[in-house]
Amino acid sequence: MNIKGIKSAALILTCTLGLISCSKNENAGPSNASPSVNIEQKNRALVIDITGTWCPPCGAYGIPGFNDAIEKGKDKILPIAIHSSDPLSLTAMNSISNLPRFKSASVPRIVVGNGLTFDAGVYSNIAATSNKIIASVDTFIANNPVVVGVALNNLKIADGKISVDAHSKFFDANVNGEYLLSVYFYENGVISTQQISGGPANPNQKHDYVIRAVSTPNAWGSAIPISGDITSKTHTSVLNSAWKTENMGAIVIVWKKIGTDYLYINGTHMTLN
Repeated sequence: MNIKGIKSAALILTCTLGLISCSKNENAGPSNASPSVNIEQKNRALVIDITGTWCPPCGAYGIPGFNDAIEKGKDKILPIAIHSSDPLSLTAMNSISNLPRFKSASVPRIVVGNGLTFDAGVYSNIAATSNKIIASVDTFIANNPVVVGVALNNLKIADGKISVDAHSKFFDANVNGEYLLSVYFYENGVISTQQISGGPANPNQKHDYVIRAVSTPNAWGSAIPISGDITSKTHTSVLNSAWKTENMGAIVIVWKKIGTDYLYINGTHMTLN
């Protein structure tokens, strides 16, 4: 379903091999690490819901499947929602959703780790969708040793800004290449009208893990040294008065840059509450 079709109210849902989808074209200086920082030797699997408020299957199946997987996966999952061409979109995140390994012509689509678990819609059965996501999460964790660990602390809001301290530590000193660390600030409980398959739009849809700001010049972040010592940096972004600050949180991700490609390595998140 393209945007023009939506605006004309001629909604066309496509269902292929049991999948439901909508088609669409689509800084602060370093600081010393706190002695209290604890960096776990643990991997979390990145799970991205690439979605749109204009997309009926996203509202009926994509968002519920994503949320159910988060509940089932709990601390194994690092969740992010990237919105496409809607009021919750953030331009900086397009580079992630348009990464060739993460890209297709449809939403909803679900990324787990470094590939698409659902590339052209999700199952109309919400439990089946979340179970497949969890299976991909478990596979990612089992097949990827902990190269680098990350942690966040001192998340705070003051003087119209949100800031957090991000920390990294390499557990494997023999790795090589270019590693980047990025910090995103997100908001939970964002209310925005969502189109729903088979029924009226929901004017009070709650959207979680909506990326509001990126602390670095681009979504991939800045280079970090490969070190067995803890490397720390404070990341800051300006707040928008429309955001509900009590629902804000921060996400840190380490990416590995390989030519023009980026691989997810590890990450974590925290909220103000």
